Amino acid sequence: MPAFSYRRTLILGFGFLGISLLWGIYNAYVPLLLQAGRPDFTKGAGLPGYGLGTTITGFIMTLDNLAALLILPYIGALSDRTHTRLGRRRPYILAGAPVAAMAFAAIPLLNGAPLPVFMAAIIVTLLAMDLFRTPVIALMPDITPSAKRSQANGAINLMGGVGAVLAFLLGGWLFRFGIWAPFAFGAITMLVACGMVIAFIREPEQPAEAEGEASVLDTLRNVLRGADRSARALLLAIFFWFLGYAAIEVFWTSYATDVLGLNGGQATMLLTFFSLSIVICSIPSGLIGARLGRKRTITVGLLGFGSMLIWGYVLTDATLAPLMLVIAGAMWSLILVNSLPMVVDMAPPERLGSYTGLYYLASQSAAILGPVLVGWIIALAGNNYRVGFLYAPLTLLIALPLLLLVQRGEAVPAAPSLPEPAIAGER
Repeated sequence: MPAFSYRRTLILGFGFLGISLLWGIYNAYVPLLLQAGRPDFTKGAGLPGYGLGTTITGFIMTLDNLAALLILPYIGALSDRTHTRLGRRRPYILAGAPVAAMAFAAIPLLNGAPLPVFMAAIIVTLLAMDLFRTPVIALMPDITPSAKRSQANGAINLMGGVGAVLAFLLGGWLFRFGIWAPFAFGAITMLVACGMVIAFIREPEQPAEAEGEASVLDTLRNVLRGADRSARALLLAIFFWFLGYAAIEVFWTSYATDVLGLNGGQATMLLTFFSLSIVICSIPSGLIGARLGRKRTITVGLLGFGSMLIWGYVLTDATLAPLMLVIAGAMWSLILVNSLPMVVDMAPPERLGSYTGLYYLASQSAAILGPVLVGWIIALAGNNYRVGFLYAPLTLLIALPLLLLVQRGEAVPAAPSLPEPAIAGER
């Protein structure tokens, strides 16, 4: 295992930056395009659209998660068994990123076309993104010792937060030039960011005897049927806290436009406070997790994040929303930064991609159910978007006792390190 390097990890983080940037723009604007034109929805959004209801919008917004559920774990396990001159992970980035960028840029250009045509651009984007998301993230444990994985994931999430800030701040500003502008910005930036990973990250050699031959279904079966209760409890806890987060993520702009009276650009730019808080807190969250323990750190995050969501339910003044989002981002950072390292530190060395896939299996299952469920609840409540801020804390409350059952996944003490692989261009 090569020595830990913040520099190398931050370069790897460019891949996560590009992914987060693209999804930030997607989640902010696609729900508005789908709902705009409905008589009872957001007079200030300023967009043409398809006039769909909250339930069908929630279902469409879960298609990325449905595709991810079916594809990400499989691709993670497949990349464990891939052998090329470029390594195990990078070929998937080369194959998926260009196609995803082109299809993503086409989404706003097809707004107003028949709905099936519009949906075709969305589906191609989703499938192409899923081809390389797991390999990008699996590179982190590939090049990072166990004892430093919380810190490394903090650095990578910092870069992801930068991507989200760019999505909400610059994407919101570019909105004034037309809905096409944020999407074009996202596509170009994602391509450049993924190019950084391809150009500068060298994957470590994988010993032939360490290559896993099990499929992701075999890995999942071993976790579900084996004696490792900690892995099962952790994956269930991840499912429940993402169940709440995914619901809020999808309907934030709808809430801000309908309840707080903002337009689409203002609602999107407001999310900058949440993402900027994640950027600032990501590395400290990794350090806190390494010092206090990952489970304790996540527990604090669950309690704090749930409290902020309850505040969102009673919030009436948009001027207080930035403070609520800043604290919520800090609390979510404690959860997000330390959860993936807990999962991969339960994995055999030859199955890091498979366990990364299991992490996505849990999170994406929640991301499928969450928006549909909360969209249905919002519709039952007479399209009252506030109720999402009551539903989400309940899911966190379920996750907490599951997390307390986890007995593994803390950092393993560092072993003597191999020399750091050279970054392309270094002498």
